[in-house]
Amino acid sequence: MSSDAEFDEANALSTAEKTATPSTPTKRKRFVWSEGMIECLLSLRLGAMASSFNGSRSVAQLSAVWERLRLKFALVQAVQIEAAQLKNKYQTLKKEFSTIKLAESDTGNKTNEPIVYLAVHSDSSKRKAEVDAEIERQREQRRKKEKVDIGQGLVLLGENLAKALVQRQVP
Repeated sequence: MSSDAEFDEANALSTAEKTATPSTPTKRKRFVWSEGMIECLLSLRLGAMASSFNGSRSVAQLSAVWERLRLKFALVQAVQIEAAQLKNKYQTLKKEFSTIKLAESDTGNKTNEPIVYLAVHSDSSKRKAEVDAEIERQREQRRKKEKVDIGQGLVLLGENLAKALVQRQVP
């Protein structure tokens, strides 16, 4: 019987403790994210630990992976943060990215009135024909030039050098 009395007394104490504690949970302080922290989170989540997140994982496995990511993040950034905060920030970043990508498709040129480019820019066969014609013209010019014999070239070089020396000596 004494055990029943002790049990009732312990139960009464625990009930009193429960009513004495505030019923509202304590709110954690809002975490301030820097650009470096965001870059670190993304590089860990999408880079170093991407393979851990890929594939079909159970909730327990994903929780363990988020906890490992939290530990690495805390070591690199030297901050105390919870895994839930990291996960929430990552989800928020994903939503922002999706919103921006969707908005980007809505901006720019009107798709119902596309830009009409000149045919010159898109007609590659015409461009190729122009290039081929220019190459052929340059080849013809080279063929028309007189081919200089090496002996004649040396004679011309000697004559030009002699003329230059004579001109320098005459005051």
